[in-house]
Amino acid sequence: MKIILACDESGAKGYADQDEQFPGQVGVFAGLFVPEEMLSVAEPRLEAAIAPYRGGDGKLHITDLQPSQQAGLRADLFAVILDLKLPCFWYAIHVAGFQGWHQTVEQLHANARTDTAASNPNPRIKVGSPREKPESLHAILFTGLYAHIVAYIEERNPGPVDIVVRTDNVDAPIAKLFRQKAADLLDMDPRTSSATGFDTVTKTVVSAQMRFEAQIPPELRVATTVDSLAITPVGDEDPTVVAADVLANSLCHLFHNRPAERLYADLNRPSAVEDHPLLDVLATFRNWGGPDISDRMYRHPAAPPFEDV
Repeated sequence: MKIILACDESGAKGYADQDEQFPGQVGVFAGLFVPEEMLSVAEPRLEAAIAPYRGGDGKLHITDLQPSQQAGLRADLFAVILDLKLPCFWYAIHVAGFQGWHQTVEQLHANARTDTAASNPNPRIKVGSPREKPESLHAILFTGLYAHIVAYIEERNPGPVDIVVRTDNVDAPIAKLFRQKAADLLDMDPRTSSATGFDTVTKTVVSAQMRFEAQIPPELRVATTVDSLAITPVGDEDPTVVAADVLANSLCHLFHNRPAERLYADLNRPSAVEDHPLLDVLATFRNWGGPDISDRMYRHPAAPPFEDV
């Protein structure tokens, strides 16, 4: 099976050491899932909805459109998506929660280093300070969206799949990071981590290795295998990516304009998008299971008590 995932982001996309710029700020990655056999139908239908809004140069300048035209473009695109029943996906994270998790992990690492130094059986070995780079919100959002796509395939038609990701123009390093995050998601192979230190007596560098291995019960193993993953940067000439852009922006607007009592609530549940016009194709899973892990890991510091889901 081959599918096309057209996706785009909206809102924040900085690093984990950055705080929100306003209460409830989020980053969103959203996408349309188009099976290969539907592409020849979906592309011209989406382009027909977009064409009236393109400029004289054939390009689409959404920010230059009047509010009424932007609303018309959204309505026309959403009508096509609903008519074709194209599954839509999103992943969203609170910026303040992302920073809070980063600070928690940094503190855990600092505590571990302090404990290790205090119990060091061989004080002649000195180790340097680690270089910890904050995670990219952009990359984690993509990972979450990609995980939902794999979960959807696993729920409906598990097995080998080829995935083509179409996204707005991204830098080569970002595309490489996306590929690595996608590969890591399904990689259950044992991993080895190395650490080095300096022996102050022999004046030599010494090293140690740690092996990490997870045992997954058969009933929890993923049957879906991604035989190939292509990340293809495109421009606004691609109607599927324009549709993903409009979808991502509409979701970001929805999350940023929730009422005060819901502003910090979970982002990755059907309840979060129940007021979106594409709810019927956004609520894609037959079984959503328990709370989404990122809604717990990256929970906003001002969030209310855990929701019943």
